[in-house]
Amino acid sequence: MNDQILALPPPLHDAVKQLNEWAQGRLKSEQDKNTIKDALYHYTDGAGLRGIISSGQIRFTDYRHLNDPSEFQHGIEKVHDIARRMATGADDRVRYFLKRFADMFQQPNIDENLEFFIASFSRARDDLAQWRAYADNGRGFAIGFSPQLFGVLNEPVAGRLPDFAGPVVYEIDEVSARHSALLEEASRIFLNAVEENDQLASDQAVCIPFMDALAREMMVLLTWNCLTSKHPAYADEREVRLVIMGTRESLSAHVQTRLRGSEIVPYIAHSMPLREPLHIAEIVVGPAAPADTKRDARTMLRSLGMDADFPIEKSLIPYRAL
Repeated sequence: MNDQILALPPPLHDAVKQLNEWAQGRLKSEQDKNTIKDALYHYTDGAGLRGIISSGQIRFTDYRHLNDPSEFQHGIEKVHDIARRMATGADDRVRYFLKRFADMFQQPNIDENLEFFIASFSRARDDLAQWRAYADNGRGFAIGFSPQLFGVLNEPVAGRLPDFAGPVVYEIDEVSARHSALLEEASRIFLNAVEENDQLASDQAVCIPFMDALAREMMVLLTWNCLTSKHPAYADEREVRLVIMGTRESLSAHVQTRLRGSEIVPYIAHSMPLREPLHIAEIVVGPAAPADTKRDARTMLRSLGMDADFPIEKSLIPYRAL
């Protein structure tokens, strides 16, 4: 906890700690519930395949440079809508707390305090839309990674940043329920604290920092919710996201940049044990790839010192790239 939280009077400090523990438990519950049990696929082109295998790394991209940069802002707006609905008819103190939180939960404030980097995978093994969008218009590859690569680690690995796996939620009602659960719990904890400590809460010099501390705890989980939610139109992608999150100070030493045309894209090259036996389940060759691509891919893998004893299969989709 930061110094501002520690400076709060003990009853209010404990309330912030209570919300932190609830949010951490919620995130862990999601991780446990969504344990990856089947292979996840990463669609890429030939250069991407070679780079991933040779380096043993996956690139996690700054969330602001995703294919749809507006999706995160849509998530923030959804949170604001729910907060406004909850504030209607609520206790005056809760209404003020929710308004103050909404004023803080804006993208510039999030960007100032937190950094998020994302790697995208799919449960869909052979999906035409993803071949077209992410794998050289069907000429590329879908790397099938074994589920053990995505297991929740009980202990941190030295030199490796922690990553969190989250299946993307597409159903609007489920997205709303995730946001509402935290807003309701935070409002409950806030109201209990101010009612049980009315003399402290009546002092604005104490109550305002208390509300801000609760809001900062809310921001982390709500940002996670926004990063793992998308419009229902994308549901066929069946996306699962790995997310690296932290403060700018904690991640800055790991951040590199690359060019996408003239766009400068920050990313983290995240090491994963990709070359260990059984960690790649298979590689699927795109539907528009040349006839010899299966053989050539296996030759490339062997030239990189990789035991390519897993299947390499051709997509069954009839598709010819223009």
